[in-house]
Amino acid sequence: MRSLLVIGLGRFGRHLTMSLAEMKNDIMVVDKDEKIVNKLAPYVSSAQIGDCTDEVVLRDLGVANFDICFVCISDDLETSLVITSTLKELGAKKVVTKVNRDLHVKFLLQNGADDVIYPERDMAHRTALKYSVKEAFDYVELNEHYGIFEIAPPKSWLGHTLKEIDVRRKYHVNIIAYKSADKISALDREMYTFNLDEHLIVAGDRKNFVNMVKQKL
Repeated sequence: MRSLLVIGLGRFGRHLTMSLAEMKNDIMVVDKDEKIVNKLAPYVSSAQIGDCTDEVVLRDLGVANFDICFVCISDDLETSLVITSTLKELGAKKVVTKVNRDLHVKFLLQNGADDVIYPERDMAHRTALKYSVKEAFDYVELNEHYGIFEIAPPKSWLGHTLKEIDVRRKYHVNIIAYKSADKISALDREMYTFNLDEHLIVAGDRKNFVNMVKQKL
């Protein structure tokens, strides 16, 4: 169980809080809107009403005690910057801040954010990949360029071994596991044979992945 602070309970902040709660984390939420705070209170360890641009409010929260502090106020860059930088000044271990523009990423990373969340961009990448590459079933973005993909093996691979296809050398991606009947198993043997009933879990650069499935060699 991790100790987490979520600041800002807009749509994203609320969804994030509920997902974190389902994973049994120890969560404190903070927002200026009393109604929203009260709605989420039953699902978290602590729910506070307050303006987190006020350093006194943040200090009273004991931000240094949390494993991660999430700042979910992307519609106002100035507010997001103030909260993010103040969290770091008060000793926050890790600050993750939501953004909605490319330009904001640089400013936040330079002013205290250890990481940024860019939901609109990430979902756009995932949607584009899913509907452009019919073999792709799911996609998790690790950073701007790299991700983990779930795909069906190209037809030309069926009946061949991992060693024969030589995916790493030809396409510069790694097949790290295979999925069969919702069970995922590590793929650590070169003589694994590709078959129609199993999906592949592939890690690598997004461009290399797209080139691989488009070529289907």
